Amino acid sequence: MRFNYKNRGFVVVSLSMMLVAVGVVNYQLSKDSALSVSDEFKAYEQAQIDKNSSEDDTVVDSIEGKVTVEDKDDKDTAEASNENSEVENIAKETSKEIENTLSSKENIDSSTYIVDMKMTREKQRNELTEKLNEIINNPSTTDEAKVEASNMKVEMVKNSDKELQLENLLLAKGYKDAIVYINEGKVNVVVNMEEITQNDANKIFELIGSQENINRENIKLTNNR
Repeated sequence: MRFNYKNRGFVVVSLSMMLVAVGVVNYQLSKDSALSVSDEFKAYEQAQIDKNSSEDDTVVDSIEGKVTVEDKDDKDTAEASNENSEVENIAKETSKEIENTLSSKENIDSSTYIVDMKMTREKQRNELTEKLNEIINNPSTTDEAKVEASNMKVEMVKNSDKELQLENLLLAKGYKDAIVYINEGKVNVVVNMEEITQNDANKIFELIGSQENINRENIKLTNNR
C-alpha cells in the first residue's frame, strides 16, 4: 500500500493551523481575564483607600497633592480648645465693658454715677451668666468647655460677694458712696468724694489689701467728683 505524502502534508498543515488558532483564542481569553481581574483589583484598592481615608479623616491638599491624616483625638482637642477660648473671650469682653463703663469720664461726672454703675455691673454680669448657661446647656459643648464655663460662673459669684462685703466695709469706714469691681486679681474702687486725700487713700488701700490679700499696685482708686 502506497502512502500519500500530499495528504499527509495537508493534515500536518491543518493541525498546525488549528493549534495556532487554539493558542490565539487561549491568549485572548487569558488577556481578557487578566484585564478583568486587574480592573476588579484596582476597584477594590480604591474602595479600601476611600474607606481608610474616611476613617482617618484624610485631608488632600488639592494644590500640592499632599496627603495628611488628622487624628480624631487631635481634632477633638482642637475643638475643645476653641470652645474654651470662646468662653474666655466672652468673660474678658464682659469684664472689659464693665471696666470701661466704670472709668468713663462721662459716667464719672454723673451725679448718679454710683447707683448707675452698680446697676450696669449687675446687668452685664447677668447677661454673661446667660451666655455661660447657654454654653453649659448646649448638648454639643465639650465637657472641658462646660467645666470652664461653670468655673467662671462660680468665680463671678465669689467676686460679687466680695464686692458687696468691701462696699459695706467702706460704708462702715465713712465712705458711704463707693463701688468696687473685682476681676482677675485686680480691684477697681471708685468713691464719691471731691478729693481723695493721702490719708483716705491709705485707709482704703489698707482695707482692700487686708481683706483680699492683694498688693497695692493691683488696686485702682479713683473718685467721681
